[in-house]
Amino acid sequence: MSLASRRRRVWTAGVAIPLAASLSTGAASGGPPPCEGWSVEYSLAARLRLADTPMGQGDGVYTIGPGSVVLRFEDRGGRPGGHAWMTSYVMRERFTIKSKTLFWTTTVVTDTRTRGTPEACGIVAEGRLEGTTLAWSTPVRGYRTDGTLACDGSLCGKFGAPPPGQSPFHTGPGPVPFHTFEFAKDGSTFVMTETFVSQTEVPHQTAYVTLAGREVKRTCVSGRPCG
Repeated sequence: MSLASRRRRVWTAGVAIPLAASLSTGAASGGPPPCEGWSVEYSLAARLRLADTPMGQGDGVYTIGPGSVVLRFEDRGGRPGGHAWMTSYVMRERFTIKSKTLFWTTTVVTDTRTRGTPEACGIVAEGRLEGTTLAWSTPVRGYRTDGTLACDGSLCGKFGAPPPGQSPFHTGPGPVPFHTFEFAKDGSTFVMTETFVSQTEVPHQTAYVTLAGREVKRTCVSGRPCG
């Protein structure tokens, strides 16, 4: 083989390798783009504490739920982090209060649904996730509860108790500041300590809620809400 031919082969081999590497890299980059954010749905279990009820007969802690909350996060190295948005909050409340004293025997059945009301961009609340703590910078918007109360017994219609029989129940909508969500290290669960949510005259009561969330669905999303 002539010297010129050997030089051509060496030169060709020299460019063939980077060309193949370039094609290989291009094929790899043809996969799905990295997530710009995450939408995570959590199922909720909750406890409702009532205080200041008529004659203290309804004071106590009641198990409520199920509920759900959807949180949207920025991406931080393949995981949720940074700016956070609550895009949905729903909680079912169905529980029974039974009170019995020397002169009064009363049963009140609550059957209601609480939700947050999104604004134009679909945002219910905003905050920021740093480490395992999600601190809210805005209250939950349009927090409202709608449903019915059914009262049976001597106390109905007295001292701020609901009227006899079934009656509608509505509170809000209004802003409710939530306490921080404290997440497990893997982000699959969180808790919120007891938080004041409402105060009503009929029925006369002050309500506080405690939340526990568990992840049920995680979706890759692009951009920010309204982005």
